[in-house]
Amino acid sequence: MEQYQVCKDLGYNFISELLEFASQKKSVEEVMHFVNVSFEFTFGATAILFIYKKYNAEAKVEISRGFSHEFEKNLNENPPLELLGELASLKKGLYVDFKKDKDKYPNYSSLLEHGNVSEFYAYELKTAYTDSYSVVTYSVEGFKNCGGNKAEVFDTIFSVIAYILNSNKCIQTMRDCSQIDYVSGLNNFKYFHEKLFQEMQKSALDRSRLSIALISINQLNKLNSIHGHQAGDKNIGIIANIIKKNIRAFDVASRYGNKFIILFSNIVKDEAKEILGAVFLETREEFKRDDMNILSLNAGISTFPDDGNNERTILDIAEGRRIDAKRKDRWMYL
Repeated sequence: MEQYQVCKDLGYNFISELLEFASQKKSVEEVMHFVNVSFEFTFGATAILFIYKKYNAEAKVEISRGFSHEFEKNLNENPPLELLGELASLKKGLYVDFKKDKDKYPNYSSLLEHGNVSEFYAYELKTAYTDSYSVVTYSVEGFKNCGGNKAEVFDTIFSVIAYILNSNKCIQTMRDCSQIDYVSGLNNFKYFHEKLFQEMQKSALDRSRLSIALISINQLNKLNSIHGHQAGDKNIGIIANIIKKNIRAFDVASRYGNKFIILFSNIVKDEAKEILGAVFLETREEFKRDDMNILSLNAGISTFPDDGNNERTILDIAEGRRIDAKRKDRWMYL
């Protein structure tokens, strides 16, 4: 009991120092570096790493301590997707005492560069939007200054770290709120209008074309009423990331309500439809995997100056084609 009290006291001190450090408007990377160093000093961690996972992208080591460069390279080439999936399903950390649970050792051996590891701990730092960080730490000699309830202490520490990371993301979002929609991470509609006006002027001077695609999420309100707005926001984020993945770096994607709108510079309608087709296909497959067949997408595409010579006309034509597409099929774009 006395050893557990020491562990709790050290945990509270750790959290207090971390909150003080984070209050100085430190970046996510600086917070992680603080945790890496402090966790070794306070609890005797032999190695610790943060794995960053973005939606529909490979996991990669973000920051680490105690691992060789070659080991991290191999880990990035073969990310521990099985472990990350297991962590995502837990509401707490995953603690393994290898002295008692030797049968679990093979599952995590790819994450252990050292031999004769005594204790292992991993936790998913659930963050805003669809990104996530997972922390993995272990000790060869065993985590020091802790009794049998160290997992409870570590769960508390890393839940606070997750809160800090979310707060930092929110602060960054507020800094960018003049042009960013916080749910999707895309630009907001105000920014889109400004960019569309600029690009239309440029297109008129260059005698080039630009296209816009207006996409609607069907049955989003019904999904919100059944599963809650959190489920709706999650799927908005999923669609937004698929859009970002498929459009070009200089295209502009925005979101307002249950609609997305994409500005394709120097591109004609058929080329825009090819990109949109990839977005629709990937989104439809993702909805099937998540058993979200209640949702679907429709879209309309218009091109400047072929369909009109001003912003209002281009937007109205795209909206009209979106409505026509919706009348024909749940996954149609025109």
